[in-house]
Amino acid sequence: MKRRMWLGALVIVAGAGGVSAQMTAPKPGAEQKALERFVGTWKLEGTMEASPMGPGGKFSGTERCRMYEGGWHLVCDTTGKGPMGDMAGHFIMTYDRSAKEYRYFAINTMADAEIATGTLSGNTWTFTSTMDMGGQKIHSRFLLTEDTPTRHSLKWDMSMDGKNYKTMMSGTATK
Repeated sequence: MKRRMWLGALVIVAGAGGVSAQMTAPKPGAEQKALERFVGTWKLEGTMEASPMGPGGKFSGTERCRMYEGGWHLVCDTTGKGPMGDMAGHFIMTYDRSAKEYRYFAINTMADAEIATGTLSGNTWTFTSTMDMGGQKIHSRFLLTEDTPTRHSLKWDMSMDGKNYKTMMSGTATK
């Protein structure tokens, strides 16, 4: 009886090994290739408007982006100066194949992390999120327009009701 169970387990394992040997790992598709547009070193410049998030004023910085091993995810590190002083950030952009949308995960020198979902339509990337600020929901919309392969326009809007947005930041990124 034990020998029969052992032989049965061996057949299952051997069969699974044969199946896995025939399968190939998925390769990044067009959605991941679109993220490659951000690879490189970018100079950031723009203006922040005064808001509940902080004072207004000019900002500038450098963003270095690369595709993570395997080519599935974009990883970027940012340093710079803004109305609140020195800033640094780290973010990952990826494509969720199941949800069929882009995902953005960011941490920076501010207290809260940010998670957003996004789409690409033509040369415009749109990321949206909802965050809690002191018990109140704030709707966020970030637009990045690829003016050329080496110049992008940036715009960040916020809304209290998800309908009426006000621009909180505008700027450019140049390679």
